Amino acid sequence: MRNIMSSTFHPLGPLRIRRGSRQMREKRTAWALIVFSVLLACVELYIVYSAL
Repeated sequence: MRNIMSSTFHPLGPLRIRRGSRQMREKRTAWALIVFSVLLACVELYIVYSAL
């Protein structure tokens, strides 16, 4: 009984770890895109206001 439980539980462990790291990578990528878009918007506003 223990062997069956350990063999079924073992594949789930790495999946959970991979899924967690994937979510962390996606969150990091999302924050990087947000920061980049805000910086780009600031640069565009600076260009528009300097042209006026």
